[in-house]
Amino acid sequence: MMMLKITVQKLGDASVLRCKGQIVVGDACSILRNAILSQRHTRRLVLDLASVDRIDAGGLGVLLDMREWARSGASVFKLMNVTKKVEEIFELTHLQNVFEFCCSVRDFFCLLHRAASIPSMPSWSTDQSHGADEYDSCNCSVKWQEVVRSRGNLSLQRRLEKNL
Repeated sequence: MMMLKITVQKLGDASVLRCKGQIVVGDACSILRNAILSQRHTRRLVLDLASVDRIDAGGLGVLLDMREWARSGASVFKLMNVTKKVEEIFELTHLQNVFEFCCSVRDFFCLLHRAASIPSMPSWSTDQSHGADEYDSCNCSVKWQEVVRSRGNLSLQRRLEKNL
């Protein structure tokens, strides 16, 4: 079993927690919970799950707890780069409609830009699975819908279209 590793990238009042490994009951859940709680002064929190290959009930429980913790503090809590395997767990447990998703850091800042009219997005933000040029125009809702359609996830697609 691969131990969970988390790196934190601070971006003003936002933090991106990049998770690598498995989010399963035991030490991994404690590591994730502590990493999220350490960002208590962050207004926007994003978990990058691109390198998470497994999540179990304990991991889902931590995500649900941390989502509620963030909401109670008026913070934004989103999941990003969810792998197909992890996405299937969200669908199986009917949690795909509980969490907010975005597909890259660039998309996250695009959504913030639309919601808060911030002046611009950081030029450094890229996504490992997509070239930076794909996101140059801040057309993230279209790109995300293309990604969701290509995966065939209609329920997630409907939810995202409603929110974007």
